[in-house]
Amino acid sequence: MDKWLTHNNFAKVLALVFSIILWAMVHLDSGTPVDSTTLAQPRFIDNVKIEVTGFDEDKYILYDLEPSTVRMEVKGKRIDLTTNFSDYKARLNLENLGPGTFTLPLTHELPPGVELISMDPSIVKVTIEAKETRTIPVTIVTKGEPADGLVLGTPIVAGAGTVDVTLPASEVQELSKVEGTVDVSGLKDSVKGKSVKLTAYDKQGQPMENAKISPSSVDVEVPINKLYKNVPLEVRKAGQLPSGYVLTGVETDVEGVVLYGSKEALEGISSYPVTVDLSRSDGSTETKYSVDLTPPEGFEKIEPSSVTITLHVKPGGQKQLDGVPVTLKNAGSSYDVKWILPADAKLSLTVVGPSGTLDALQPEDIQITADLAHLGAGTHTVPIEVKLPEGVELADTATSMTVDVELTEKGNPTSGEPVEHPDPADGTQNPAGNGTPTHQEEGGNATEDVTSGNGT
Repeated sequence: MDKWLTHNNFAKVLALVFSIILWAMVHLDSGTPVDSTTLAQPRFIDNVKIEVTGFDEDKYILYDLEPSTVRMEVKGKRIDLTTNFSDYKARLNLENLGPGTFTLPLTHELPPGVELISMDPSIVKVTIEAKETRTIPVTIVTKGEPADGLVLGTPIVAGAGTVDVTLPASEVQELSKVEGTVDVSGLKDSVKGKSVKLTAYDKQGQPMENAKISPSSVDVEVPINKLYKNVPLEVRKAGQLPSGYVLTGVETDVEGVVLYGSKEALEGISSYPVTVDLSRSDGSTETKYSVDLTPPEGFEKIEPSSVTITLHVKPGGQKQLDGVPVTLKNAGSSYDVKWILPADAKLSLTVVGPSGTLDALQPEDIQITADLAHLGAGTHTVPIEVKLPEGVELADTATSMTVDVELTEKGNPTSGEPVEHPDPADGTQNPAGNGTPTHQEEGGNATEDVTSGNGT
């Protein structure tokens, strides 16, 4: 111990300890506190986002919040100043405000013990606009093509197929459509239950950023089928109705069928024939029966697979109409026409139909035409076409009816050679053509023909 006390280094340490104790006693006794805030410096908090409160987003839309962030200058004790920026907040209260443009003050919220020196900016400008909602149908478009030999059907949207679109009132008039896209590239099977996101577009075809769509997506089905074609039914008649009845109409429950097949087969067909058997009628006003449909040769499938036929009949009678005029078509301007048979350009027809219809039927209700197209000079036997009122038919549809006419170039006399035709009275040939009078001078040359029907 005596050695330590006499050692020089020990004496120096001991002196230092006593000096520190003496300094502390002097300062504690003075009563002057040490303020830790004098050690803290002002601090800047940048890019504090403005929080909007009291705003009804269902009724209004907020535009032009300028600016959207602020810079704060704060002070406080070093231990209170935090680096967590979420503790520094700037707020904008829009409660009870409607449409319009406003300049409003900001409020702030700081960590405990921190004071605001300044906030830049302390006021902001905003625009509030009312919203409108419209209900419009959904349009689904496809992108790409399915696998070879397949064709797309019409996309089907689940539910009502409509959505509600909410927009600022100033933009509603520009709303054109709501559309979703389905990619079908290379697909071999139908798309079923696919959720498709929707986008609203304006009249210029641009997406509308402010549109809120409810629901924002829909479930969609896109049929993918083999190549097909819709063709109409071609009704053909066969058989005979019960005696004393006439056909007033034939109905089918479908107007056409869908045929599936190759591209070449589909291009070569324009209708599907269905034969109606009139003998199936039981004499009642309506007779219904079903006919099975089969795909024509070269086709894979037909839809529907059957068709229901309805025969409409009525008790009928028979009537002969005399003096039905025959009209010539396409006679041309280069020829004079002389009627040979019938000489008066009128025919007699026997028709069948409902009794009430036949009672009112007159010759002028029937149209008979003969087409002279592509005929040159000479005598011609021309088939006729008969157009009858609804529900009326020729009594003998198997009989082919014709008329005989002679064409001569304008300015040239007729040949004067008689045309022989059977005389219906005695089976002999009538050289004048069914009794048409002919005036002859000496020498037997015909100088005048009395014709009717077209004035030639």
